[in-house]
Amino acid sequence: MGACVDKLPHSCGTRQGLQVFEKEDGQYDGYCFSCKTYVPDPYENKPEGYKPPPVHKKSPEEIQQELDEIEELPVAEIPHRRLRKETLERYGIKVGFSPADGITPDIAYFPIEKEGKTIGYKAKLFDPKRLWTVGSAVDCDLFGWDQAVKTGAKTLYITEGEFDAVALFQILKDGNANTKWAHYDPAVVSIPFGASSADKVLSRLYQKIKNVFKEITLVFDQDDPGKDAVERVVRLFPEIKIATLPAKDANECLVEGKSKAAMKAVLFNSETPKNTRLVLGSSLREAARTAPEWGYSWPWKKMTEATRGIRLGETIYIGAGVKMGKSEVVNALAAHLITEHKWKVFLAKPEEANRKTYQLLVGKVAGRIFHDPNIPFDFDAYDRAEPLIGDNAVMVNLYQHLGWETLKADIKAAAAMGVKAVIIDPITNLTNQMGTAEANEALVSIASELAAMAMDLNIVVFIFCHLKAPLNGEPHERGGKVLSTQFAGSRAMMRSCHYMIGIEGNKDPELGDQERNIRSLVILEDREFGVSAKTDLYWDGKTGLFNELGR
Repeated sequence: MGACVDKLPHSCGTRQGLQVFEKEDGQYDGYCFSCKTYVPDPYENKPEGYKPPPVHKKSPEEIQQELDEIEELPVAEIPHRRLRKETLERYGIKVGFSPADGITPDIAYFPIEKEGKTIGYKAKLFDPKRLWTVGSAVDCDLFGWDQAVKTGAKTLYITEGEFDAVALFQILKDGNANTKWAHYDPAVVSIPFGASSADKVLSRLYQKIKNVFKEITLVFDQDDPGKDAVERVVRLFPEIKIATLPAKDANECLVEGKSKAAMKAVLFNSETPKNTRLVLGSSLREAARTAPEWGYSWPWKKMTEATRGIRLGETIYIGAGVKMGKSEVVNALAAHLITEHKWKVFLAKPEEANRKTYQLLVGKVAGRIFHDPNIPFDFDAYDRAEPLIGDNAVMVNLYQHLGWETLKADIKAAAAMGVKAVIIDPITNLTNQMGTAEANEALVSIASELAAMAMDLNIVVFIFCHLKAPLNGEPHERGGKVLSTQFAGSRAMMRSCHYMIGIEGNKDPELGDQERNIRSLVILEDREFGVSAKTDLYWDGKTGLFNELGR
């Protein structure tokens, strides 16, 4: 998103939760932080060409002057939150006072830091409650990160807000005051911008955290947004521990005199969420009584009909012979999901440069070929189609190198960004350096983990692979039939994937162009409905599109 230019009501009931952003091309989109909904056209009911009131953009000099003024403010206790001066000073929190009496704290400034440098401040006005930022907050660290690192502690406690971090530090420090641990400082930090961003922030910083701390404990608010944030974070990092506080948040525990109970909850009763597999049938009564719904469409109608659509939480394995149009299917599928369903799609394509991938995606929208120097580049068509792809295409910043552990972390980070579909092409790139037996064993593990991640993260995963050559008969590129056993790690994939789909065709140079450009998507294994079906496609060399035959 670009710069926030407006805050609007939204259909979910919020009065200002829908924030409007101006993109680089001058267009506007929005995101409702109340119900976590992307809004592609926040001004759809306004007259054509409507623009929000202009926002004054401060110069770097104006911003620096404002930061300097904040730096000059004192540190003082905040009585109504029972936060002492020395604790606030530890976190570098500046305090402003009411202009009415000059002694009542009415605003706090929390430093925003990146790599040990203060890049801005988050301002919090007490009454009326208001929040704003001075300076930058781009890719900032957790609030209190530097102080936490210096403690040398093995456990990092993460709260939902800055005051809660300060309060929890004070609770833990006071609780150990007369013990042999009195000289130890706990490592307590906060998410910089609240519960709604928790999964995104921790996805970005997780490896940095794990490089320093052995354990992580979430000490989030006990309200619905806090519980929802915990659930989203735990989907990504199931090993994280959770603390259940005796009041709404850590600061409220301090104010209400529940410090001892809060300390016990955080230090001794934190636990990883239990994942019980026992489900009583009666708990499914209403869910099972719901009529089944169609999934999301494929780019080709017959595939949608045969599979009943694409469903989140599933994995789909697609295989093809060498140079049989696998990448064309990948790009057609990704472009369709982005433009038709407004999804973010994560593409891990280590054998193809990201620039070319982006050209191919835009080409699928424009019906043009942008990567072939023999074909004149249609700049107008590119400029019309490119905004429809934009940041909804998410790629790995790698070329010819992809490891499962790093890819797994990338998928989790992408899911936290709102990605709904993951495409890995080819999966065999993860096992290129392994022997046959080791590669098959690795694929068994990868397939199982991908299936679990699809379910846990509520995404759909498309896995593409090169097929093993047939043991007898025609090769795949000469019209040989695709069999399930020809897929890499075929037995593991049969167990873990919901569908196995082969791409068939015949590239015999003695055939005419039309016949050589026909490909068939053949459903070989269907775990949901047991369907076997074939969808015939024709690749148009002028547009670069796979068009469905017979439609």
